[in-house]
Amino acid sequence: MNQLPAFDIDRLIAQRQTTKVLAQDELPPDRLVEEALDALVAAAGWAPFHRPCDASHRQMPGDPGGIEPWRLYVLDAPNCRRLRSDVVGMPEAGKIPAMLAAASGLVLATWLPNPAATELPAGWLFEPTLGNMEHIAAASAAIQNLLLAATARAIPNYWSSGGVLRSPEIFDRLGIPRTQILLGAVFLFPTDVGSAEVVGSKLRSSRTPPAKWSRRIQLV
Repeated sequence: MNQLPAFDIDRLIAQRQTTKVLAQDELPPDRLVEEALDALVAAAGWAPFHRPCDASHRQMPGDPGGIEPWRLYVLDAPNCRRLRSDVVGMPEAGKIPAMLAAASGLVLATWLPNPAATELPAGWLFEPTLGNMEHIAAASAAIQNLLLAATARAIPNYWSSGGVLRSPEIFDRLGIPRTQILLGAVFLFPTDVGSAEVVGSKLRSSRTPPAKWSRRIQLV
């Protein structure tokens, strides 16, 4: 394995930050983003995962059949605008339409829960098992890979929990099986946003040093 410059990797990780762009009018698409979409998805796919997804997911109509416990659904700028038309009138659409008006790309990342052994209590989305926890962790690692790959290309990015995009109506519209769970909607924005509103992370400046959340263990 070739050694990579550790300082450059560390600096890239530290440079990754939330950049949320809100536009009232549709922004022109950024060719840099659209040309990078396939590479970003490929980078996401190198995330570690411990167990294959359940075979039932691979047997769903239209599923590409990968063993990975995640699926990525990719929209370019024109399809972001079409999706905006679908969600703009939906209750609790929030800021999603404004981000869809600005984004040059969107990647919806789902994770694939194992079928529950028994009927789930009302309101539960999945069975709280170690296997499902590992699937969520793997899909989260895939999203982080994507964010870092975008940051390396100077593409502003934002990991949203998805809001209205996780609704059954939107899943059906995009052909996403309802057996999957949206873990993140990654918005990829153009570098030139004109007069659109740009919002950063509320917590970045509040981050604490490693001594606040890590501890070396010394056994005797």
